[in-house]
Formats: sequence, structure tokens, C-alpha cells
Amino acid sequence: MSLHRFFRLIVLVLLVFSALAGCAPANTPAPRPPLRIEWTQWPGDWITLVAQEKGFFEKHGVQVEPVLYEIFDQAMPDLAAEKIDGGLFVAGDLVAIVKNDNLRAVFITDVSDGADQIVASADIATIADLRGKRIGAALGTFGELFVREMLKSGNVSLKDVTLVNLNAEAVPDAIPAQMDAGHTWEPYTSQALANGQHILFTSADTPGLIADLLVFRTKILKERPEDVRAFIAAWLEALEFTRANPDEAAQIIAKQAGLNIEDVSFEGDKLYNLQDNLAAFSQNPGADTSSIYFTTQLYIDFLISTGNLTSAPDINLMLDASFLPAQ
Repeated sequence: MSLHRFFRLIVLVLLVFSALAGCAPANTPAPRPPLRIEWTQWPGDWITLVAQEKGFFEKHGVQVEPVLYEIFDQAMPDLAAEKIDGGLFVAGDLVAIVKNDNLRAVFITDVSDGADQIVASADIATIADLRGKRIGAALGTFGELFVREMLKSGNVSLKDVTLVNLNAEAVPDAIPAQMDAGHTWEPYTSQALANGQHILFTSADTPGLIADLLVFRTKILKERPEDVRAFIAAWLEALEFTRANPDEAAQIIAKQAGLNIEDVSFEGDKLYNLQDNLAAFSQNPGADTSSIYFTTQLYIDFLISTGNLTSAPDINLMLDASFLPAQ
């Protein structure tokens, strides 16, 4: 091949590559990172694991990375610090960390209906027997409000007891050395029963008080609204699957959560579907805890009264029903 023809061939090849480059789509969006979502060993949170294992998130077009927190209270500062994108938090937890519209709740995943318990030593038979006793709870959280509501139902004054600040996970082993009763949930309740303690009071006696919310950073809601809607759609599909296939769902949860199959139970926890959400969000402000607005206001009043909150957040910003699927 002559030198002249060689250079012509080089030019032709360069022109072809240039043309192909010109046909490539401009401004191809970078793949979105997975939504990092907090979960703990709480029955309502397990639906996320089912959605992940069954591919429902992928089916609806969103990547999700469930992030396990062994100690629930550690997740709240991480959410506020933007280390995670969202999570499943009790209404009172959201109230405690929301600032300048940085966080919003978009969906109610479940409501505790007996799954939260006050366990007590064997010598405490009634709520009245708690006078002069020590009661453990994570102070400044829904656990403390739950204890206060229990005391109120038994006509026991807060002045008649001593509140001890302790996480639910540590309660069974703290009785009787550090306290006489305390707030906890499974699998720690079973541990308490094995220790000779008994259940004194449950969230079935305070319907709607302990509502768990799907919470996202407001920045995520604004930048990735379709991903948030996809998460909710996948969660709802996983809920339907769990109800229709309880044995398979239990096997998935046990495997993903590292639990024994017999420890997987939704007893005492009411999982919320779309209709439940629409009903709870439709009552603003509402007259009782069937309204998420009424329930959230209870937490605001509680946290202000205890000095854990200096001013009330805008409840209508904090609770955002606009991401709920249309019926």
C-alpha cells in the first residue's frame, strides 16, 4: 500500500469514529446510587427484606440497600447527618430530629398493636404496684411516652416512679438490678420471659400511639421522587406477598435477618396497606390516634413538655401524603 493511500485510510477511520461519537447520546445520566434505608429487628421493617429478596424494588425501577441497625437509637443521628437516605421511624423519633424541613414522612408502614410491651419482675402484678419502683425506657422517645400512657391508665403519677434511661434491647438483663420494669419488644420480650419476668402492659392498650413511618430526607424527595414512589409500590407488593405466602416470607425474613424461623412473627403489629394510609392521612388534625396528624401532635406536645423540643415543627410539612399511590 502506498503511503498516500495509507494516510487516506487513516483519515477515513478517524472520520468514522468521529461520526459514531456524534451519534452517541449526549448527557447520559449517571446511574442513581441505591437508596440506603435503615431497618431494625422490628416486624414492620422486615417487609423491606421481602421486597429486596423477591426483586420487587428492581421490578419497580429502584435500587435499595437496606442498612441494619442493631441499636435503633443510632439510626436517628445518622439520618440527620445524611449517612442514610431514609428509614423506618416511630412518629416521635421523626419529631425529635426534624429541623428546617430536612425530613418528611411519606407512608405509614405499621402500628404497634401489642408488639411493644412493659415487662416487669414477678412481684409487680398491676400498674399500681409500680409506685415507688424504677421503670426503664429510652427517655425522650416513644418509649417514654408509652410508659407515661401506661401510668396514666393505672392512675399512677409520674412523681410516684423513677424513670431510668435504657434502650429496649438491654431491659431484660437490667431487671431487677437496675430497674423493676421496662419497655421492650421481641425478641427481647422472650428473653425477659425466660428470665422469669412477665408482661404487664402492651401497645394493644394504646392503639395507634406507636406508628412507624417511612421517612426520607427532603433532599431525596425533591431529587428522586420517582424512586420514592417506586419504593412504596414495592413495599406494598411485598406486603401482599407476605400475607399471601406467610411461610415463604418467614423463611426469607429468617435468612435475611439472621433469625430462627420461630422468632419471625407479626403478632401484635398491624401492617398498613394503602387504604390504611389514606384513612390515617385524611384526618387532619383528627380527633384520636387513628389520625397520623393527631398522633404526631401528641409527640410534639410530649417532647416540648419534657424540654427535648424547644419549638414545634410544621406538622403539615413533616407529614407528606403526596407520594401515596393513587387508587
